[in-house]
Amino acid sequence: MIYFDGHVHFFWTGSFKPVRPKWQPLIDNGLRGIAAIIVVHNPDDIENLLKLIPATYHDRTGDPFFFNDGSGFKISTAQNLNEDDFQIFPYLDSRFLEKESADLAIYRDNGFKGLKILYVPEEDKELGITGWENFFKRSVKESEKLIIYMIEQAFSFGWPVIFHADLRKYKDFVKEVLHTYQKHPVIIPHFGSSRRIMAEFMEQYDNCYTDFSSLLPFMKKDSKKYIDFISTYNNRILFGSDTVLDEPGLTAEYYYFIINAIADDKIRMKILSDNYTRIHGY
Repeated sequence: MIYFDGHVHFFWTGSFKPVRPKWQPLIDNGLRGIAAIIVVHNPDDIENLLKLIPATYHDRTGDPFFFNDGSGFKISTAQNLNEDDFQIFPYLDSRFLEKESADLAIYRDNGFKGLKILYVPEEDKELGITGWENFFKRSVKESEKLIIYMIEQAFSFGWPVIFHADLRKYKDFVKEVLHTYQKHPVIIPHFGSSRRIMAEFMEQYDNCYTDFSSLLPFMKKDSKKYIDFISTYNNRILFGSDTVLDEPGLTAEYYYFIINAIADDKIRMKILSDNYTRIHGY
């Protein structure tokens, strides 16, 4: 069955070609593309870089040259990621952007097509992230203004936005974004850390989407609740794994879980491909 992974972290300096052999079994089995979340403007030193990356990813960052040479992703590479039979949709990961580096036009001009926000205005002990307040010495209100500035640019470009936020903490701000920009798709990954609030948002806002990336252990533990939720909101949920570029096996695990857990072909098709292609224009 054709599918797309809407949540892959692209800690990589070069093209997709060096890692394609790892992904080839998935491509042969129906994977047609990924949404690649690409960190830019990152610190030169690994110690500072890891302060804004969840602790579970500290030893899963892929290409060592991404960090060791201090240059990170070459932004011009974004326009050359696609292959004939495999589509890579590049999202700009904005977590390291500050006010003076938040003009997104250069990224649009170099082939980026979406904006990813990891919304961590304060320390997040659960994720092991320092947060912008400590990292940039930036207040929560200042972070809100900066995020709105970037979101407005993204939507003016016709970009979708992946907005990672813990709805238990930041429900009001996310709701403001959904309400203000109702004509533009906003994907709140990981079910927003709250299925209850996520359901409320999806019922209220037609532009609100989500994915189940990073949630496979929970879905395996309590399959019925999660599959019921996915089935109920099947028009708004994307397939996503939260894997990194050199770990395609995790994408495969998610795929087989969904294939085995959801019997309805129409629902599976919406989750695996239709919702993704509706947003990403394939």
